[in-house]
Amino acid sequence: MSMSNAAPLILLDSDVIRHFISGGLLENLPAIYAGRFIILDKVKKEICRSSSIRPIVELFIQNHNIHVMPFPTDMNIIMEYAYLHREFGEGESACMAVAKHQNKFIASSNLKDIEKFCTKNCITYLTTMDILDQGLKDGHFNKGQCDQFIFDVLAKGSKLPFGTMDEYHKSKLSKSA
Repeated sequence: MSMSNAAPLILLDSDVIRHFISGGLLENLPAIYAGRFIILDKVKKEICRSSSIRPIVELFIQNHNIHVMPFPTDMNIIMEYAYLHREFGEGESACMAVAKHQNKFIASSNLKDIEKFCTKNCITYLTTMDILDQGLKDGHFNKGQCDQFIFDVLAKGSKLPFGTMDEYHKSKLSKSA
């Protein structure tokens, strides 16, 4: 699926950033949806609480000109965020509130938190696996790199729903059948 520059911006949530750090492909991430990734300041603050991750994230933002978007002051977004934050994390809540009111996509693998809200509000979301698959389709990665990425992410204690790209593709085929 190729996207033009007119396509909606994609709000990166901290779990996707952590996955790409753990999988060793963070530097490749911006090329997959070139010019479309942004990070809300609340998400940056959340992920940078970890002193070991902070310099990696700050360098990533700087090297790839990733826009850090201040959380909007629109009262509808603030109220939506406050409502969501009672149940969900800071980053997920911020991404969902902004995406709903500003027609943006979300990059998050925390489906337990976002899937129902996004479906109800017609918000497009991309998981780590979706992004990895797009990178494979566009030639940024080969299948071996993707499988190694998944192995590395799982080995470092993060959760992904599939152990290989073949498993991911089989799942997609069975859902479309």
